[in-house]
Amino acid sequence: MFLSAERHIAGSGYFGNLKAKYALAHRENRNSSIQIWTDFDLYHRNDGKSSELYANKQGLPDFLFSFHNFEDFIALHTSGDEFREWLSLGNDGYFENPAPSPEHSELIKKIVKAYRKGSLPADFVTKERLMNLKANLSFQPKSNPHRLQNIGKFADFLVGQLERHHPEVFR
Repeated sequence: MFLSAERHIAGSGYFGNLKAKYALAHRENRNSSIQIWTDFDLYHRNDGKSSELYANKQGLPDFLFSFHNFEDFIALHTSGDEFREWLSLGNDGYFENPAPSPEHSELIKKIVKAYRKGSLPADFVTKERLMNLKANLSFQPKSNPHRLQNIGKFADFLVGQLERHHPEVFR
């Protein structure tokens, strides 16, 4: 079951916002499995003490993270020159020190031409792009400077769900 997007979107990945939205969703949907998807860059940099708060979270499920930003998650759906251009960001140290989202958004627009902050092009999600995501899982940035435990990767979760529910296509 998918929850209403508008009622349950936190608007930012800061720990306090996610905790409040989770509480609302949990109250309204006690018998549902609720996943929390957010970007890892805030936790990587410990913006708003997000890493410290996450390390001491109680009563919340483990988060599923985009490593590092939603823009990086989008880049994992690409191939060829677009994907190689995204990988080159690692050569500039971005994967170890992710830039705040506005700066990174400009870079991703060069790679995914139709990208606009906060949305995907209508034709973005295709079988080909999902297969790219599966093929590119190992390229997700791995840095975790605060050594947070119990962190999941949303891309891994999504591919796992696709394989589970559509094995004829995604295995």
